[in-house]
Amino acid sequence: MSAEVNRLPLSADQERLWFLQQVDPADPTYHLSHTARLIGPLDEAALARAFQEIVARHEALRARFPAVDGSPFQVIDPPGGFELETLTCEGPVDALVAELAARPFDLAGDRLIRVTLIGTGSEEHVLSVVMHHIVADGRSIGILLGELSALYSAFCKGEPGTLPPLRARWADFVRAETADAESLAYWKDQLADAPPLNLSTDHRRPVVASPDSALVRHKLRGPLVTRFSAVAAAARCTPFMALMAAYQALLAANSGQYDFCVGFPTAGRDGQEDDQLIGYFASVAVLRSDLSGDPTFLELMHRTRSRLMTALRHRKLPLESLLTALDIERDLSRPPLFQTTFGMTYDASDQAIRLAGLQTDWLETGFTHSPYELKLDIFEHGSEWLMMLVYNRDLFDAETIERFARDFESLLSRIADDPQVRLSQLTAPSGAERDRLVHDWNRVAPPARTLFPDLFQEQVGLRPEAIAVSCGPTRLTYAELDRRADELAAQLDVRPGDRVAVCLPRSVESLVALLAVQRTGAAYVPLDPDYPAARLAFVLADCGASVVLASRETAAILPAHTVRTVLVDEPGLARDFRRMRVRGEDTAYVLYTSGSTGRPKGVAVPHAALGNLLAAMADLVGATSQDVWLALTSLSFDISALELYLPLATGGRVEIADADTAADGFRQVQLIQQAGITHVQATPSGWRVLLECGLRDPALTALVGGEALSGELASRLRATVDRLFNVYGPTETTIWSTAWPVPASPEEIRIGAPIRGTQVYVVGNHLELVRQGVPGELLIGGAGVAHGYLGRPSLTAERFVPDPYGPPGGRLYRTGDRVRWDADRSLEFLGRGDNQVKLRGHRIELGEVEAACEALPGVVAAVVAVHEENLVAYLVGDADSDWVRADLAERLPSYLVPAWFIRLEALPLTPNGKLDRRALPAPQAPETKFVAPSGDAEELVADIWRELLDLERVSAADDFFRLGGHSLLAVRVAARLRAIAGVELPIMTMFTHRTVAELAAELEERLLSELSELSEEEAERLLDRL
Repeated sequence: MSAEVNRLPLSADQERLWFLQQVDPADPTYHLSHTARLIGPLDEAALARAFQEIVARHEALRARFPAVDGSPFQVIDPPGGFELETLTCEGPVDALVAELAARPFDLAGDRLIRVTLIGTGSEEHVLSVVMHHIVADGRSIGILLGELSALYSAFCKGEPGTLPPLRARWADFVRAETADAESLAYWKDQLADAPPLNLSTDHRRPVVASPDSALVRHKLRGPLVTRFSAVAAAARCTPFMALMAAYQALLAANSGQYDFCVGFPTAGRDGQEDDQLIGYFASVAVLRSDLSGDPTFLELMHRTRSRLMTALRHRKLPLESLLTALDIERDLSRPPLFQTTFGMTYDASDQAIRLAGLQTDWLETGFTHSPYELKLDIFEHGSEWLMMLVYNRDLFDAETIERFARDFESLLSRIADDPQVRLSQLTAPSGAERDRLVHDWNRVAPPARTLFPDLFQEQVGLRPEAIAVSCGPTRLTYAELDRRADELAAQLDVRPGDRVAVCLPRSVESLVALLAVQRTGAAYVPLDPDYPAARLAFVLADCGASVVLASRETAAILPAHTVRTVLVDEPGLARDFRRMRVRGEDTAYVLYTSGSTGRPKGVAVPHAALGNLLAAMADLVGATSQDVWLALTSLSFDISALELYLPLATGGRVEIADADTAADGFRQVQLIQQAGITHVQATPSGWRVLLECGLRDPALTALVGGEALSGELASRLRATVDRLFNVYGPTETTIWSTAWPVPASPEEIRIGAPIRGTQVYVVGNHLELVRQGVPGELLIGGAGVAHGYLGRPSLTAERFVPDPYGPPGGRLYRTGDRVRWDADRSLEFLGRGDNQVKLRGHRIELGEVEAACEALPGVVAAVVAVHEENLVAYLVGDADSDWVRADLAERLPSYLVPAWFIRLEALPLTPNGKLDRRALPAPQAPETKFVAPSGDAEELVADIWRELLDLERVSAADDFFRLGGHSLLAVRVAARLRAIAGVELPIMTMFTHRTVAELAAELEERLLSELSELSEEEAERLLDRL
């Protein structure tokens, strides 16, 4: 054989497998294993001779893959040298077969087919055939088994065993591979910004994915196969096309996504010339799903057929070439581009081994490795289909995949019944699962029928002399508070349905004013004196207030208006007053929240909703007349109503923090201690202030809400207070709608289950229910739902939608928040629908990065935002930014590590105590000037990069992959460093140390480690290489 034939390039797909093997030489993911049990009189000599003939016949089975300077090539060894390994095993053979299948191959020196015959008893053997995928594919296994059957039969009879001559050689195929510019352009357009598939998993995704996999089988019986195949045939689709469409629907149901990619295997063989050739021809093509617009299944099937046909026309572009061209940022936690594959084998008979005179059965060995998170293959066996699901055990439990298989069968049956079923109906849970989500998990106490004004009057009668409210030195008993509210109400001269604007400082008078308004039947509208004049003017005009309640001080700061003003600090004329009987449907208050258009919107909350909230929270915390609640919150923030009204409804006391105390964490802690406070409610930002100011009260009941609670803060609070509740709810559903008692050592944070009188549903894009574990939008119904937005009927109709799950006339509020149910009937908050950002093709939940930052020592609080296509982390605390960056790089995919870290003394807050994102400072532009490499190590790394990347110069701050580097060039860099510096750098180092400076620092560290173990003479020789 000539040298030209003997030394061949690698195909692009082979290069990819070669690189992956360099990253982890012991990884058996790309081993092809076939194991069979042989019963009967076996002719070992004929078997060995048959395999020797097959290896001699097929060049690919004699290929090795050495490398020079990090660049691999393949060498075809001459025939001969193959031996059948024989072993004996007296016990269970499974572990031995699995070990044989996983035993690493040395691509440079080994024969890449390994055949072992294991004697297990008299006339009983197990045959193990293992090949590396770099020299064979699925079709190759069928070819090998077919030739083995023919040759063994011939050799047993003493015949020569002649096989039809091969029409092509492996070397011809490798040289024939050429780039396809048209296909490359197609794929770059088709797959631009394709998002990863985020299936609902049982376990948190590891930072570095492993191939640890397992297998689940599920059989689809003949009648279903016949019915579903008829649907496919009627639509002029193959079963594969129809099943691919159905698989996409199931993936959508289990991810909440409608845009993702699925890989599917292609044979890579063009005709008769290579049809009987063993080698790595197969490749994986990509189908980008199109599930937009809630199509019927027939529509989805036709879309899938069209996309598959186009993809197959462009199938010859190797996957590695595609990944390089797309410039996909590699994420070590998941496979690039697609995370799942689907394949179908119509006739699985060629995968069975048949040897003359022997009973042969395929043997399951337990050896299952896959580079993908989920892999579905369907094999046709007569009239039935066998589903084989290989899943990543780091992500999924077996029970989940078994349920997935059953769900797929149910989905196929529903399609067979009605091919016109829409995707939203097809993917929505049904039967027992739907009943659980709609009814069982919303089984709460019925709505309370009591209203706050009545509850307060009941307490006035029960304990008239008990202290109801205090603020500094001012204290009012229940009777005094009741009388003062009557006196002020008499001055208002308003009717039920009117609105009264309340602009007062933090004081007892502010509570008197709220009670006074309520007993007239009117609704109050808070005006925060600290708000800008333009905001106050808008609210005052928009709400149509009949009266303004103010003090002399706040009246002076109000913008010019024509509304009658009543001053609470000036005595009015004594008037007769008759309390109005408040009804549940009457509006209790109108609160203005920010609008996405910049125009605030007023939320009208009825008394019935407020009464239900108070009853639910009294149940939750076990409210008693001994409770003392701290009122910290501005009246313009809806949670203030709970602080003020719950203690008065249950006979307790409310302690109102004055303006100075509300702005000073140290004063708040002092007040909690001195006033005997038992209950405090605050946002996470507010709780951080209290903790930093020394709060420690083991008898305190704490409520935290209004923002996402981090695990770090939950742990700190749980160690500080007696009881902690994480509560969640928008203003539109009356303060809080769900609650979660935080355990002593919280691992995962939840917002809990619905409170009394409340129903919650998690839905998809078309408001269809989604399954447990699947992200979706949270809809809230029940007694807490507000009337809507004042004077905004269109917006009200958009956000408050009919409730299809409850009694007629019910409504659900669309929160816009993304959540999912866990298996324990608790909701996990995933962030605002608009808190999900997309950078460089990756969809990122900012909250995930924030939580990772806050889990680090020295980080008190963290906020992550996007600035000019980069993540920015704002950190409060004394943690070093470089250390934070390095730690995150070890625990998060690279695309989740912020580009900038900005230290803040404190996070900016709105008057309501929430984070003010608009006040976060913009990062300064990154340094763009050239940073010359300094030191021997940096210069060495820069020189190698410059040569391999064909660049004029390389900065010490340059990122290898941003400069155009890719996986194979990374191998060459490592090879050069090994050759020059004598240091063995794992390939993974190139992905974790991406800049010249980082890689050089790692190189120096490894050099120093090696130097410490060398003699002085050896060390000098090593240093001379640099």
